[in-house]
Amino acid sequence: MSTDDTLSQTSPDPRVRAGVPDFLHDEGFSDAAIEALLALDLSLFQWRRMAEKGEFKGKVLEGTSEKLEPAILQGLLSIAQISAGLGRDVAEPPTIGMVAEVMAVDPSRASRIVSELVSRGYVTRQAVQEDARKSVLVMTPKARAFLRDFTLSKWRLFSQAFLGWSGEEIATFSDLFGRYVSGLLTAVSAPAGDDENN
Repeated sequence: MSTDDTLSQTSPDPRVRAGVPDFLHDEGFSDAAIEALLALDLSLFQWRRMAEKGEFKGKVLEGTSEKLEPAILQGLLSIAQISAGLGRDVAEPPTIGMVAEVMAVDPSRASRIVSELVSRGYVTRQAVQEDARKSVLVMTPKARAFLRDFTLSKWRLFSQAFLGWSGEEIATFSDLFGRYVSGLLTAVSAPAGDDENN
């Protein structure tokens, strides 16, 4: 058994025990790149934990006049995103089906969240002229005021993370992170087995 094999079996790092550094080396990554990728993996883990625990959104909500529960907040944010066309080809009048898709929940769950938003005065339902059986979701002035406060509170917190960064550093980070997300989306959407053919 080689020294590398012994280290892999005795290392407390599960990524090392699973052979990740060896895999990356076989894929052509340099030692420096492997070390950087493992460090990035840890940073992304911390970021995911913060997101899953709701720490960031909780801190953002401290700067708003109303405190919405996570699911209700996500429902309202989803409606706003669809209305603005964020992450979509075009802006569209939101429907419950679209909200379910953005939130990755079943339509019945989305319907309950929308009903709560309606009862709290954040959203109204409006019938579509071409099809009276179909309704779209429209944000009220109350929702728009809340979202303005939420957005400004988010950016106050967000900007603190970049204090001391130069404009060039921010531009580089934005470009590289965008490339990372784009590459990850491509990898996730690739048909199974595609990587075996390369």
